[in-house]
Amino acid sequence: MPTIGTNPSAQNAIYFLGVADFNLQKATRRLSSGSKISDPSDDAAGVAVSGKLDASIRRLSAASESVQNLISFAQVADSFLHEIQDQLTRMSELATRATNAAFSASDRGNYMTEFAKLQSNITNQITNAKFNNTRVFDTSQTISTSVSQDGINIYTITMADANGSVSNITAAEISTTSGASAAIANLSTALERIASSRANVNADIAALNFYIQNLDPERVRTSEANSRIKDLDFADESTQFAKYSVLSQAGYSMLAQANSTQATVLGLLR
Repeated sequence: MPTIGTNPSAQNAIYFLGVADFNLQKATRRLSSGSKISDPSDDAAGVAVSGKLDASIRRLSAASESVQNLISFAQVADSFLHEIQDQLTRMSELATRATNAAFSASDRGNYMTEFAKLQSNITNQITNAKFNNTRVFDTSQTISTSVSQDGINIYTITMADANGSVSNITAAEISTTSGASAAIANLSTALERIASSRANVNADIAALNFYIQNLDPERVRTSEANSRIKDLDFADESTQFAKYSVLSQAGYSMLAQANSTQATVLGLLR
């Protein structure tokens, strides 16, 4: 029934036009942000869960980075130990040569010159070896880090006692055949200790690598779970955008059509 006072058709058109415009704005906001929860009210529970997952992801990344830094520290320690091992090997070679009684005292003196320089080099390396200004062979401290996101699982590296390993060579000399023979025995012991230290350091590196193999997949899986909550499916949302864009245009058209019926009633009065 055509009326002037109330226009139900226009009211319905306005209502559905409002629904279409609301959903069109939501789709626009989501498409421009790339997030399903660009407006927290869209998914209040999802916002809370995603926030916790974001924190978990960042903790996992930090733990993985810390473990990698600890591995770098251990690798530096092993590099120094390897250098010390090489120098001890050269010293044992010199000592063996110095046991040859066919050589003169001056010959052994030449061997002793290089031998003494290697002794000094080893001492200096042990004293000055550092990683990020932390002494690598300072046995008075330990190096540790969390290997889990909750900070409960802590891995600790005990500093290699390089100084103690070579303490028996500091007074060694090869200027005599008897001294050279004694030096060989001491150097053999020092080499065994350094080899043992290298084994321990590399065991730490291997163990830390296993933790990274746990942390990184956990971070990836957590990121995937978080993505399902907050990341937008562009194909689906583009379909929604197109749908509500058409409905919005249709709503405006129907509103104009509903309002035109009022003008038709006026025609009856002419």
